[in-house]
Amino acid sequence: MAQPQQNVSLTAPGFAGLNTQDSPLDMDIQYASRADNCTIDRFGRIASRKGFNFLSTNPYVLKDGNGDPQPIVSMGEFITFDGQEWLFAAGNNKIFIQERTGSLELVELTLPLTPIKNHWQIISFNDKCYFIQSGHKPLVFDPAVSTTALSFWGEYPSGMEASGSWPNAAHAAFGRLWLGDLDGDSTTVLWSGLLDGENWTSLGWGSLQTSEYWPAGYDEVTALAAHNNYMIIFGSRNILLYSTTSDVVSTLRLEDTIEGLGCISRDSVVPTGTDFMFVDATGVRSLNRTIEQKSVPISDISRNVRIEFQEALRREVVQDIKAVYHVEDSFYVCFLADNIESYVFDTWSPLPTGAARCTKWTQVQPRCGVRTQDRTTYFGGDGGVYTYEGAQDVVAVRPTASDPLESVISSISLAYFTHPLDFGSPANLLFPKQVDVTVFGGFNGNLMLNWAYDYQENFTTKTQALVPAGAPGFWNTDAEWGENGNKIEWSAILTNLNRLKYNIWGSGRNIKVGFTTEIFGSSVSIQELNVQVLQGRLL
Repeated sequence: MAQPQQNVSLTAPGFAGLNTQDSPLDMDIQYASRADNCTIDRFGRIASRKGFNFLSTNPYVLKDGNGDPQPIVSMGEFITFDGQEWLFAAGNNKIFIQERTGSLELVELTLPLTPIKNHWQIISFNDKCYFIQSGHKPLVFDPAVSTTALSFWGEYPSGMEASGSWPNAAHAAFGRLWLGDLDGDSTTVLWSGLLDGENWTSLGWGSLQTSEYWPAGYDEVTALAAHNNYMIIFGSRNILLYSTTSDVVSTLRLEDTIEGLGCISRDSVVPTGTDFMFVDATGVRSLNRTIEQKSVPISDISRNVRIEFQEALRREVVQDIKAVYHVEDSFYVCFLADNIESYVFDTWSPLPTGAARCTKWTQVQPRCGVRTQDRTTYFGGDGGVYTYEGAQDVVAVRPTASDPLESVISSISLAYFTHPLDFGSPANLLFPKQVDVTVFGGFNGNLMLNWAYDYQENFTTKTQALVPAGAPGFWNTDAEWGENGNKIEWSAILTNLNRLKYNIWGSGRNIKVGFTTEIFGSSVSIQELNVQVLQGRLL
């Protein structure tokens, strides 16, 4: 005999983000099995990501000699002492300047060499901007000399030019420019003279040999960073932390080591203000310094997607693994050139395990990003430089300089699916009857419900229109959906609320429920999900 109808309620469904690591048989209902083109918003809800809107109006400059478009793969910001601002972008074996505001062109800089790669590390230091990558003589942008060209440095470290042993990693800290990961010498770290990145002969410059200090045997320098009066030297399997001040020569001292974890990609090291995040061979890691304990605990940020993320990393060339931290929405996004999926890790509220809530961007393939001092996050990829705003993707189409500029607008495909739900009765046959969902936003769109039984992927679908309900409640009066994103300002009229009821059929021991929708100018977030079910006989 059937039991009374039961209801399972998921407030803030997907709150814990994507989990492909643990067994779905006993999964917490707040984990998602699929979360595409989503982020976790500040209210803890699965919400659609913002759009990518082109800034560069001349994408044709990124075409190679065969006419094939090439992406922007490296970016950096430079601000002079008098407030002049530039955004640098590298692609198609060229380096461009892109102005920050409006729809403006990529302007190619004159270079004293012909690059064969585009993985420049761009470092601002003392009113100059330095460009470093392996196999290339380092360059400098000095606006006092030229704003249209880069030049070679006035000086290089002793023997570097004769041997052609050029650095691949750099960092500006403690009044000096630091270099590491040299061609043919991946264990030496150098620092320049005080306040001069081109001073490698006067008193004050120096070097450090790390080969004797790696705790897990031989390792190579992959990245450099500085935090809280510590110089952090990343190896691929170890991390060294040195304490220092501006008087590097007399005060540089090894303070701590981390064995068995390191950084495999220079451009994955990103500061978040109080922390550094980076990509290790095992996944995304966080380097948190605990002053009281005088130790460096490591947290496994990508724990919930560990295996699939590791598999994605193994397919990549390490130079192509890049990341950026977006402050407003508190996420670290990792770009993988050979994978259409970018992994997004929310840092707003870590899970009890220390993992971050993860979602994916599957529709677009940004290759790099940069966070600027005016609190804007720019992304680089096919066609040039993009801003992250609005609720639709807008790309530029302009095959040649003589063609008019056209904008192609595309929707954002959001998908959220639960893990199989058994309502606490895995041995009983279930007869789901209704699925109710509360959605914010999505004007004039449709929300497709997908459901399937017993771990199957042959989903039945049913679609309803997203029409504002106009019910009393609380909502964000200052949010212009699709333009300015979500701002926290409340009113008593919930005109952007949708409450949809889907009558469903079928039976099984468990049910997986999912929603898909196309975001076109109006952002969507899922507030609540209820599944009503009749419980049948024991199987």
